[in-house]
Amino acid sequence: RMQLNPHFLFNTLNAIATLLRRDLIAAERMLVRLSELLRRALDSSNETEVPLEQELDFIDRYVEIEQLRFGDRLEYVCEIPEDARGARIPNLILQPLVENAIKHGVEPRARKGRVRVRAERRNGSLRLEVSDDGDGSSGVKSESGIGLANTRARLQSLYGSDCRFLLNDRRNEGFTVSLDIPFHTDPDGNPETLKAHAN
Repeated sequence: RMQLNPHFLFNTLNAIATLLRRDLIAAERMLVRLSELLRRALDSSNETEVPLEQELDFIDRYVEIEQLRFGDRLEYVCEIPEDARGARIPNLILQPLVENAIKHGVEPRARKGRVRVRAERRNGSLRLEVSDDGDGSSGVKSESGIGLANTRARLQSLYGSDCRFLLNDRRNEGFTVSLDIPFHTDPDGNPETLKAHAN
């Protein structure tokens, strides 16, 4: 929840101020989406894990705000099979990864960019992927970045050795972050490490 980047909030408020002078409907839409986003972040602040479908709804609202900023330059693709939508995942784990993809894969260039979120079940695990089709690593989109480092630390704290955090930097062809976590749908079916963390 604390990782909702202040720059994102400032950029959104500045975009709203700009839109107020030329497109009141778009400004109102962006303001409503920002309000919904912040409300959802606060409402779920005490939840360690949430259903993937709930997380995706949060991401949809986040991306809609960014699409109002970037227009046709930002394409968002979500590929989630039905059998994965009920999986429990760490709350707000995807937002900083999507933000990272937009910031480094879309924002620096003038042409259209694509951000893709994927999920699939794999032998008792859930694979989550966030990728962009940008130019690959720019020196700041690295494992030492705050968003990626925090994500790795959260996964390690919740799942210990039962998780994997992978980076695939395809220079000039994009960047992918992959997470492998235990698959479960029952709020009481968390791994022992997660139960210990919550106590």
